[in-house]
Amino acid sequence: MGILGSVATLVEIVLGTYVWLIVIRVLLSWVNPDPYNPIVQLLVRFTDPVLIPLRRVIPSIGGLDLSPIVALFGIQMVERLLVTILRGGIGGGGGSAIFAEILGVVHLLGTFYLLILFVRSGFHAYSWYTFRNGKRSGLDLRHPVTIFIFQATEPVVLPLRRYIPTIARLDISPLVAAFICMFLLSFLQEVIYSIAMPGVGAMMH
Repeated sequence: MGILGSVATLVEIVLGTYVWLIVIRVLLSWVNPDPYNPIVQLLVRFTDPVLIPLRRVIPSIGGLDLSPIVALFGIQMVERLLVTILRGGIGGGGGSAIFAEILGVVHLLGTFYLLILFVRSGFHAYSWYTFRNGKRSGLDLRHPVTIFIFQATEPVVLPLRRYIPTIARLDISPLVAAFICMFLLSFLQEVIYSIAMPGVGAMMH
């Protein structure tokens, strides 16, 4: 394995463990844990050095703290880049591998955004269906998660809404945005594949 390979394995273990600490802290925050519990205090002590600086620069949306999400993506990106450098090196194709890893993180973020777009499309369909049937929508527009979904997708949905007509008063602009996002992700996946496996990509074309 070599020294660099051992260091790469250690990086994976340490950063992977830290990711799980953040995930556990987020899950515990949903059930209002006892702040004096030793395990809770240990989680706070280990994760605050990363989360507190992020909270200072990343505003919450609808009361939803986005710092853990940013931290998780950031740590995973750093882990993948470090492991690629340590195991592949900068030379011998390592630079292409690093670029492919960066694009992989972008693809992961885009996939998460695609999921949010589909959720918003579901909200629109549900509200339209309940309105058409004379029922009252049970969607809580003041819930932090709902506010986050609408605020995160509105910059993309709003321009599309100006050009895409409604269908029986159903706003389909979030669904159109989701399909556009799917197309872009598919194209990005092809780019990543061609970089990671250039020989195979050349044979396919």
